[in-house]
Amino acid sequence: MDDPAELNMEAWPAEVAFVPYVGRGYWKGVEGRRVLLLGESHYREAGWTDDPVVTRPFTRETFGDMQTCNRKGGGKFFDELDRLLTDQSSPNVVDAAHAWQHVAFCNLSQRFAGTRAGHRPSGTDFSQGGKWLVEVILPLLRPEVILVLGRTAWRMFDHGKRSDQPTFHARHANSEGRRRRYLEERHVWSLDYGNGGRG
Repeated sequence: MDDPAELNMEAWPAEVAFVPYVGRGYWKGVEGRRVLLLGESHYREAGWTDDPVVTRPFTRETFGDMQTCNRKGGGKFFDELDRLLTDQSSPNVVDAAHAWQHVAFCNLSQRFAGTRAGHRPSGTDFSQGGKWLVEVILPLLRPEVILVLGRTAWRMFDHGKRSDQPTFHARHANSEGRRRRYLEERHVWSLDYGNGGRG
């Protein structure tokens, strides 16, 4: 597969329930490095199932308009990601859209967690998702940097080893004046994955 960003849904292996969002400039990267944002899980509307007809396009449909200036939705999580990607405390939509064009996004869990943010994936969902991430998704996307967004995903992801690189610091990961929701510093880990890649 030459350019997974161009793959249609059917080209992704069946193990990938939620086909990753891949920005149109992903292969050019952020300052020349391919960046994957790794979240924890998606949430469903009441009545939705884990049928591939629902799940396979879900991530791309949810995040696809982030790379445009005509966004349909949003929320705190998306605002925080805009701040992280632009390194601005109040990014404008043009800067944020440009940043989203150069990253990919997927979640560690390959199952819906529930119908609201308080619902959490099971440990099995995380460990199985980690297996598919390392064996299937990473070899296709070949990221050079993976930003793990959730505390639970960070604790549950048991691949790689801590490197001697400086601590990563996201100055604007949290909203000003609000309760601190996200960790702003992370140690950098090294991760080998299929096809000889390193993340």
